[in-house]
Amino acid sequence: MTDKTLKVWIWILGFFSFLLIFFSFFAPWSLLQPNILPDTDFSQGGELGKTIGGLMAPFIAIGAALLIFIAFLVQYQANQRIQEQFKIQQFESQFYEMLRLHKENVNEMKITGYGIIEQETLEYNGDKKSSKKTITKIQTTRFTEARKVFVTMVTELVACYELIEFYNNHWSTNYEKKELLKLAYQFFFFGVKSDLITSDTIETNTIDNFRTELVAARKIHKNSFGENNAFPGVNGNTIKLYIKYSPFSGHESRLGHYYRHLYSTVKFVVNQENKLFNYDEVRAYLKILRSQMSNDEQLMLYYNCIIGFGKDWEDKGYLTKYRMLHNLPITKVKHVDHPITHFSNFISSLKIDEGSLFEWGDTINEIP
Repeated sequence: MTDKTLKVWIWILGFFSFLLIFFSFFAPWSLLQPNILPDTDFSQGGELGKTIGGLMAPFIAIGAALLIFIAFLVQYQANQRIQEQFKIQQFESQFYEMLRLHKENVNEMKITGYGIIEQETLEYNGDKKSSKKTITKIQTTRFTEARKVFVTMVTELVACYELIEFYNNHWSTNYEKKELLKLAYQFFFFGVKSDLITSDTIETNTIDNFRTELVAARKIHKNSFGENNAFPGVNGNTIKLYIKYSPFSGHESRLGHYYRHLYSTVKFVVNQENKLFNYDEVRAYLKILRSQMSNDEQLMLYYNCIIGFGKDWEDKGYLTKYRMLHNLPITKVKHVDHPITHFSNFISSLKIDEGSLFEWGDTINEIP
């Protein structure tokens, strides 16, 4: 029984109990009219008192019983609210613990890479004019950590696809873009040395050729100590690869755990709809979770769902109905379906009071 239904019954029962008690005061007068009990002799006071008491008592007793029942209903309602508050406290305790773990997962992400430092040496030969300055580049260890990891991951994934796209055109293998995107994400996720990279349409020897070219690009990148490298791309474009670690080595150990936990957190909140919370309240909790995600995290989530392994995110409405990509930086999306185009069916079904799917707006013209 809902709170609203319970309140209605309390008002109805309270109204009837009031009428019965109120009527009990008029019961002796109304029931003792001569035309109702013509043969009764009320000349004796005791007989009259018994009659009045007997006539009032049933109405008072029924009214009192109804009031007692109302008291039980109110107590029941209070107990239900206490239980509900306890369940909400339990939910929030688990939710904020999962939120804390999400933040820890991000903060603990670390990729060991490389960089260079320049060491200046001055050789003095007796006078300043003959002195010689020598600059030596020394490789040093450099770490990419926390949220910056997602920034470099976006760069790496885009470069991985663009390299594969270039050689697909260069060799005239002419595989479809969709299949190349899937293959690029597998190289990015598992690493070029992984045996888990497969394709239903791209031949194995072609995959091995792509692997060879990616390994060569990685070697060039490493030999430059992670400087701003540029590779030839399709139609004369330049592929930029500026990250401070060895590219295409795989991120399964980082992203696998990260996405599993993020998915579990969203699912945990969504499952409370129509149990503890309504839709708007569920959205409010997910907004707290989403506020902890950087724009590049949401961009990587979109790539993961569109060309990677996150199909359930879209099928269950987490990306659309629950707006987990609301802050997606639309202008940074490359090569895959444009988000407004990809989610066009859902966007067209939105009502005015339901807001927009994306922070930037839901039409191409609205994008700055």
